[in-house]
Amino acid sequence: MKLHQLKALVAIHQSGSILEASKILHITQPALSRAIKELERELGFVLLQRSYKGMTLTDEGKRIIRHANLVVESIRRLQVEAAHIQDAALGAVSIGVTSLTALLDGVDESILAFRRKYPRVKITITDLRPSQILQRLRDGSLDFAITSQQPLTRLNLDWEAVGSIKGKVICHASHQHKFSQSLRALQYANWISLDELADPASQFHQLFEINGLRVPQNAVECTSIMMALKLLKNTESLMTISELAVDDVLTLTTSSEIASVVVQELVPDYPINLVSIDRHSLTAPAEELFHSLRTRLLKAAE
Repeated sequence: MKLHQLKALVAIHQSGSILEASKILHITQPALSRAIKELERELGFVLLQRSYKGMTLTDEGKRIIRHANLVVESIRRLQVEAAHIQDAALGAVSIGVTSLTALLDGVDESILAFRRKYPRVKITITDLRPSQILQRLRDGSLDFAITSQQPLTRLNLDWEAVGSIKGKVICHASHQHKFSQSLRALQYANWISLDELADPASQFHQLFEINGLRVPQNAVECTSIMMALKLLKNTESLMTISELAVDDVLTLTTSSEIASVVVQELVPDYPINLVSIDRHSLTAPAEELFHSLRTRLLKAAE
């Protein structure tokens, strides 16, 4: 099994065609097809098939592609690390954040301090849903992430808890929900989830599950805070949100429009975790920024 074969598989999967993949890799289509045939012959099964969507993975190919992505990305990181060894001022770091962790005090300061120290290191910060972050970590396109997801399963990732943010339930101040004192009474109300409804690790799911309650069925998934605020008012909905985000919410509306719903049940904290494939295998620039952020977040949590 050779690297160029895995690169060929990844490129075809990403582009959906041999023609586009050959352009990406700067090789001829016959050479690309030959690389795939050699890989399939070595593995003993077909990886790609033609469909109305172009070239798509077979069931066997779907099981292989994650490993191929990781190998190709690991080689790219090895090359970056080699360049960094040659010139400590060069490199690249890719970080994932959620809409909550992007607001954490000190994160921006640590990144800016790192930027001043290493002005030629490329830094990419991507705001993603927690489940998307885990996928991007597994396929190697993120070095590490600061996530606000409950680690219900470790998924072979390196997790470290570095703090937590209190959660709240809110509604529009004009709604009768603000007088409710129990989640049980609100199970059949309209809810808004800023995370994926299908994600059992989301704050929305955890709010009900840890209290032994059924997750509401009348829920809208909405990742836009602006749209969520409009829905909060116009659909008599409730939502769970972090205390850290409340101040930002109030800058988008007037404080008199938002009401906290004080329920007797436990409202779970939003956990703050640093997550990577393996912190010990990070490239040198990623490792330095990782530990800088770790120190800052742990200090803020004291």
